[in-house]
Amino acid sequence: MLGTRTENVAFRRGKRQGLMMSVTERYLRQDIPCTHKSCQLCPQNSDLARRGLPQLSDGMILIPDVSVVSRYIELLEHSHALTNLVFCQSVVDALDRRNRTRTIRNVRGIAADSRRTSMVFANEVFDQTHVDAMLPARDNRAVMHVAAWYKAHLDLVAGQKVVLLTLKASVEVWQLDEFLAEFHPALIEYFASITESTKDGDMDITEMTPAEYAQARLLAKAQSGYPSHLSPSEIEDGLRSGTLIRGKIRILQPGGAMRTESQGIVDRGGAADTPDILIVGRAALNRACTGDTVVVRLLTRAEENAESNDSILEQGPEETGGEEDNEAQLVELVEAGEETSLDDVRKPVRGIVVGVSERKWRPFVATLQLDEAGGSRHLAVPVDSSVPKIRIHYMDTTAIADKYFVVAIDEWPADSQYPQGHFVRVLGPVGNLDTEVDVILVERQIAVSQSALKFSLASMREMPISTAQCPWSPSAEEMSSRRDLRDSLIFSIDPKGSQDIDDAVSMRKTASGGYELGVHIADVTQFVLPGSATDTEAMARGTTVYLADRRFNMIPEILSEQVCSLRGLKDRYAVSVIWDLDSEYNATGVWFGRTLIRSACEMYYEQAQALLDGATNVDGLDPKMERSLSESVVELAKAMRVLRQRRYEAGALELASTEVKFTFDKESGAISELLPKSSLEIHRVIEEAMVFANAAVARRIYEQFPGAALLRRHRSPSSERFARLVDAARTKGFEVDCSSNAALADSLRRITEASKSDPDIVFLAKSMATLAMQEAEYFATGDCGSDGYLHYGLALGFYTHFTSPIRRYADIIVHRQLLEAVAASDVKEMAPIGSQKWVSDTTGKLNERNRQSKRAQRESTELFQSRYVMQKTVGSGQQHLIADGVVAEIRTNGLIVYVPRFGLRGPVHLRDSSGQIKLALSVLSGDASDSDSFIGGCSEFAVDTKQLSIRLPIDVPVFQLGSHVLRFSVFDHVRVSLRVLETRRRRPPVYLTLVSRASSRANGMRADKSTLPSLDKKLGASAASNSASSASKKASDSENISPTASSKAAVGENRATGKSSDYYSVLERFGEMSLFETHCDVQTL
Repeated sequence: MLGTRTENVAFRRGKRQGLMMSVTERYLRQDIPCTHKSCQLCPQNSDLARRGLPQLSDGMILIPDVSVVSRYIELLEHSHALTNLVFCQSVVDALDRRNRTRTIRNVRGIAADSRRTSMVFANEVFDQTHVDAMLPARDNRAVMHVAAWYKAHLDLVAGQKVVLLTLKASVEVWQLDEFLAEFHPALIEYFASITESTKDGDMDITEMTPAEYAQARLLAKAQSGYPSHLSPSEIEDGLRSGTLIRGKIRILQPGGAMRTESQGIVDRGGAADTPDILIVGRAALNRACTGDTVVVRLLTRAEENAESNDSILEQGPEETGGEEDNEAQLVELVEAGEETSLDDVRKPVRGIVVGVSERKWRPFVATLQLDEAGGSRHLAVPVDSSVPKIRIHYMDTTAIADKYFVVAIDEWPADSQYPQGHFVRVLGPVGNLDTEVDVILVERQIAVSQSALKFSLASMREMPISTAQCPWSPSAEEMSSRRDLRDSLIFSIDPKGSQDIDDAVSMRKTASGGYELGVHIADVTQFVLPGSATDTEAMARGTTVYLADRRFNMIPEILSEQVCSLRGLKDRYAVSVIWDLDSEYNATGVWFGRTLIRSACEMYYEQAQALLDGATNVDGLDPKMERSLSESVVELAKAMRVLRQRRYEAGALELASTEVKFTFDKESGAISELLPKSSLEIHRVIEEAMVFANAAVARRIYEQFPGAALLRRHRSPSSERFARLVDAARTKGFEVDCSSNAALADSLRRITEASKSDPDIVFLAKSMATLAMQEAEYFATGDCGSDGYLHYGLALGFYTHFTSPIRRYADIIVHRQLLEAVAASDVKEMAPIGSQKWVSDTTGKLNERNRQSKRAQRESTELFQSRYVMQKTVGSGQQHLIADGVVAEIRTNGLIVYVPRFGLRGPVHLRDSSGQIKLALSVLSGDASDSDSFIGGCSEFAVDTKQLSIRLPIDVPVFQLGSHVLRFSVFDHVRVSLRVLETRRRRPPVYLTLVSRASSRANGMRADKSTLPSLDKKLGASAASNSASSASKKASDSENISPTASSKAAVGENRATGKSSDYYSVLERFGEMSLFETHCDVQTL
């Protein structure tokens, strides 16, 4: 209902026009609801509930004014204890007039979070709350008017309290600090830190009128460096004309692929063959950060050929990174589908950033720059090396030295080399395990801390009762409505020690000669009702987060580990898929529905594998059950082998990824062992059963919800992404066809068959294929045509996630859709599972939560790998941890080496950022203690996608190497030393140093005959004889291969001074071994 017309006046600064006044017409309405769930006066509230939109709940209603929102948005956003927030449209308008787009986005994020039960109230267009635009202190009056209206409107709601934060007037008003002290004392320290860090800034936008603010911004001129961004009107004109392009930018990690300049990739969001845009240099990036939506102008060919000037401001002593900048040279590996190195970007077009449409600044974890001392302005160094340093205000640096703390970016003016921000809070000391975990959670935007992941009181009140004295049991009423399968032989197979068991299987022969196969999944939806507090929290979490030593559950433990978990010999609710199979394992019928099961046995993988191998008297199994379990496991394996082979014939891929497991000492907590996870056939058997169930459910829910079914797809990658695999395979004589998934699968099978004696090659080839893949994602079927449903890796036309509702919220939605499809759901749904828009929006959020969870898991693994290496070196007194490795990638500054023993990849740097060759002396000596010294005089550092080569000095003995040209190719075997780079900036990374090559036969190494003179055969035979005798003597007389006292001193001196001429001491060693100091071609010996 439209009513009176009003005008909104705002002042803005234009790039060409200067200070401008804009006037917007508005029409007042009478039908704006209060959105309170208990209000009976607003009929629109019931529609909000039906659509699953957030509503205000019973309890205190908080209405913050402009000063609170503008200055303390970080506190409001990250303090989940603050709920029922009403943000007035007047406040949002005031922020918009100051160009505070990030704060506005944060406000909208709070309102969209169903856990916060908050909203943005359209008071400016509501006739009962509108305030005359010409009144003094108009914004404050508007907020006051809203508070008064809410108080009067909700008088009939018992126990409802309306609080306006900051100002004093006729309604109940609290100063923000007083309110926190009274109701949320845990937030007082947070409030004080923000107050201190923002006292000299302009965070409180009520200090100036809109006209004064616009005039001040107009007068502020950039002193140097970054170009000004284009105005919104200029950007729109450029986008319409096609001269500008909009996309999302990703800043590349420094150091990768020998990147000496800041670089970013802009995803244009177009077709697969649309090239991304490469941005090179800080000036061209023009203050863009990862995740920002930027506007880019493409460079002309002349501009591309011009030399890039990456200087923004002259760096003073306080702005150099020193040791911290050297740390950034470590190469960072990325997981499949998430990030690709610059090497994988084929012929990108070049561009420069001319505007930022949307900022994606988040809270960043940082440490204080090491050389910062005194004063109140400091540089915070984010642990994410793709994020620039942030200048903050903080008085007591001793309080945050050697600690991780959270910072927020406020703005990045054109005249500032670094973005301006403020200190938020301290996480804890660097190196402390719990602090390191908190860092991962904050960086991955999972939670503000571990304690914040505790479940709310509202959620716990919804939990069923289950104690040791009174365990939960199914109700008689519910049991009568379910198919009773308690007499069937059903069992689970999981990792040893699993508590959250969400799947079980059954397999039996039928009288007709066929089989009955069942997959039984925990019925979480029986306990997590749509719209409940538990459902809201589960949706917000999206997934269970698994770290190396702990996990953070998606649903409370009483459900995940007890009531829903399919524990052995316990009656449990399930949702089952049961197939009738003929003698060749073709499905002749399928049944979906709710069941009541009793798992006969909780097996772990090793027990089931023993049964599959025909073992008897398996440890831990009931002898009475062993025979029947063995028969079922064997029949299940036979069926799954057939089903798996059918998928392979259709083009399914068998890929590989690195997974490791840690074991911990119960008393000390130290890592007792680090081992790659073993792969058993029973793993593939259970995986195939789950894939079979997921595919069947996907087709069923698609039939019921053709436009809103929640499916999972894996898009076909472009052939360019396989370039590294293709080039690497050719070095071993293999050709890889990546034209389709079937062709790629066939190529990988040929490599597997031909490399049975070297499983590392097989693993690396499959890993490269995995890294080339795009990331699988959830989607709503109405988002694309049926040709976009394909799962490339599994070779399935329909696929979803159904089998893990305890740990994935997507599976809960799929369960609800399936139960609705088979008319077995007796729950009145609040979430619109049949709405394409709702499913599409939800899948976008779930994809992001899953992505961040996987990154957190990877970073946790890296953290514990680092701690393990440190424990084995620094903690044990050893200087080096030596391991065999395989060259996984060739980079322009060195190698990426995979170490199978520890399941990690790491960089081996052979050239530093200045271009100087850094080849360790240990390559000649084979002694790990020489890995800190370098061979001087190396030259001709040559790199392509297949090989890296270095020429050694002419006077270096090369008998063991075979040539003065040292070559490395992908799949070469090497020995490396693992160490940890201790740093105060971020968790210590593991880095590798080349110790030696493996045998020349293993590497297929060839000498460069064109550069080496021929050698007399007798001389060669003598050299070989001397070498053999010296090798046999080595064990009994180690002094014969030790350097002389003078050479030891020289080595020590050069190590201390960083000189790189230590190879002369090795000449003395070879002399004492009676080796000929001459050129030696292995091919002629």
